[in-house]
Amino acid sequence: MSRRGVGITIAGGAVVMVALVVAAMGAPLPLLSRPADTETVSRRASVASTPPPSATPAPPASTDATPYDPSPVLIAIVQVLIVLTVALVLVVLALVIRSLLRRRPHLELHAEPGFAIPAVPTELLEEARQRLLELETGEPRNAIVAAWLGLETSAAATGLPRLPAETSSEYTERVIGVWPVDSARLGDLGALYREARFSVHPLGESHRDRAIADLRVLIADLEHVASRQAAERALAQANAQPGGAGPSTAGGGRRP
Repeated sequence: MSRRGVGITIAGGAVVMVALVVAAMGAPLPLLSRPADTETVSRRASVASTPPPSATPAPPASTDATPYDPSPVLIAIVQVLIVLTVALVLVVLALVIRSLLRRRPHLELHAEPGFAIPAVPTELLEEARQRLLELETGEPRNAIVAAWLGLETSAAATGLPRLPAETSSEYTERVIGVWPVDSARLGDLGALYREARFSVHPLGESHRDRAIADLRVLIADLEHVASRQAAERALAQANAQPGGAGPSTAGGGRRP
């Protein structure tokens, strides 16, 4: 049950309790009393006013009914029952609220596992450079398709697994996107590949120029990442060697 349902339940219980308290504090109603029928009494009185000479006068009809006056013991019993009912309603509401609070889902925060960015494979850079040369010649459609398929083949060299519901094109974009490359260029090159692969309209030199520009930017970004990663690996290896100079001692020795 939602919080709104809990609020409605509590409000309904409160209304019932207020009604019961008001009923307990009110005066008893004369349920067993019967009001006098004035028309019948008047008619009987007129008939009785002119009796026949030989008839015996009828006793006057009683015009007042005796009201029902319950005993104080009965009133006390009813009030006790009302109090017990109110207490029972309160207990039931408390149990319902307690059960709803226990069923409320608890969200647990788990720390995400660390993700190490893989090194840029040499195969990926070599394949991209080769496909860039092939893009400048041949038919634009075939050159664009061949360039992207070359990236798909070399992207698997990173060792990143492919998701079950992921196409080869989506896998390539996801793998190359783990590095700080121009995502707009990567998306445009993927869109050009899908257009060249699955469309029937002709592709011209403008499509070729777009593909060449996209691939050049991606190669430059990947080369920059590869150079930085190589420098970081060299520094880590130098620090790991026995007697290697750390960042704080590099470039100078201790003065005598």
